[in-house]
Amino acid sequence: MYVGLDFGTSNSSIALYQEGKIRLFELDPGSINPRMLRSFIFVNRAQEHFTGSEAVRQYQTLETGRPVFWEMRHLGEVQMVVGGGGGPIIYWDDLFAQVDTAANGRLIQSIKTALRNPAYKGTDVLGKYYQVEELIAIILRDLRAKCAQATGEEPTGVVLGRPVKFSDEPETDARAQAKIEAAARLAGFEDIHFEYEPIAAAYVFHQQTAERQPILVFDFGGGTLDFTVMEVGGGEPPRVLSTFGVLLGGDDLDREIMQPLKRFFGEGATLRNRMPLPAHLMGMLESWQTMVLLSRPEYTSILRDARRGSDPDSIQRLETLVNKNLGFSLFQEIERAKIKLSHEATAWINMEKEGLALRDLITRPQFERLITHHVEQVNAALDETLRLSGLRADQIQAVLRTGGSSEIPVFIRLLGDKFGHDRLRELSPFETIVGGLAIRAGELGLSSH
Repeated sequence: MYVGLDFGTSNSSIALYQEGKIRLFELDPGSINPRMLRSFIFVNRAQEHFTGSEAVRQYQTLETGRPVFWEMRHLGEVQMVVGGGGGPIIYWDDLFAQVDTAANGRLIQSIKTALRNPAYKGTDVLGKYYQVEELIAIILRDLRAKCAQATGEEPTGVVLGRPVKFSDEPETDARAQAKIEAAARLAGFEDIHFEYEPIAAAYVFHQQTAERQPILVFDFGGGTLDFTVMEVGGGEPPRVLSTFGVLLGGDDLDREIMQPLKRFFGEGATLRNRMPLPAHLMGMLESWQTMVLLSRPEYTSILRDARRGSDPDSIQRLETLVNKNLGFSLFQEIERAKIKLSHEATAWINMEKEGLALRDLITRPQFERLITHHVEQVNAALDETLRLSGLRADQIQAVLRTGGSSEIPVFIRLLGDKFGHDRLRELSPFETIVGGLAIRAGELGLSSH
């Protein structure tokens, strides 16, 4: 049995194409869309794995609000080689690291985005090292198992989606695909194929289009933004004219919303000696994963000094945020507000937990100003995609939008102004790609018999 599998930055899904129909499965009962598995992993001290909404629930139950305790731990020895005129000098040195000894587990998010970084090979989780492909395999294995449970048959073949590019560097891009392939094998798949996600998104439209026409697929997810110009319909196979990708996703937009919130946590404050708070501390607030690092001893002394500076209330909020491990909850609230702004003119960011109280209104125009440089980046990328295709904007007959971030109004306006609002087609933001992958998988399954 062959299936389509969409491993996404924020959500993942699996689907089967049989007898002309796409079949999706219940993957995450605790999610808003139970046919999507949120791409979270929680690993506890017993090295038990939880995925999706259950991973988030475990983290919020066991980790949010608890105090953080850092200790220096000896990790082992590392061999050092130093060059010299008389030949290399080799010696062993002790390796130490600060460890949060109070941690009950670890929540891992946006693994797909980590594939952009060639230096990222894996991570230590409470004393056990996981390679990146092992982490990805946890999610793929869960998807495969739930598909098998629903169908009574274990899928052996899979068509996996991938962005047009993980990185501008070809070696990094190839490495990223190889890591996902290795993860799929660890998960139990035997025959593994890949398809560009925007091409998969166009498969259903292609099947329903009687006349041959050029289209643009605008696939804007949590980690990447991909464009594809292709000819579809007319009973002939799709033909790709150009593909282009931008390393921009919904997670990057969340970080922009965090910018004005920094004023609640000490931005612009001065220390007791009237020197400004070090700027890199504010930079660490742009990700919930790095926020907690501000609770380390090397920063607590700075914050203690800042408490006697110009804005003690903001510094106290910052200390509560990082010492009570509230960063994830804050970014969940930021994401909720961002999604709301796609349908309403304003959204409140409300945070009242473990002694931290924050309430701030963000408007859609304010959000659009925060992401202006990203909108310009997208506009330039659209022009480049058209240039590579050899077509003008007025020759594109339909623009297919897919992915959660494709619902943001400023990007819809950008597409409408460039191609014509009457040519925009909204696809299911989370299920179109996996459906196309399933169709492709069905074709491969038939050809293999």
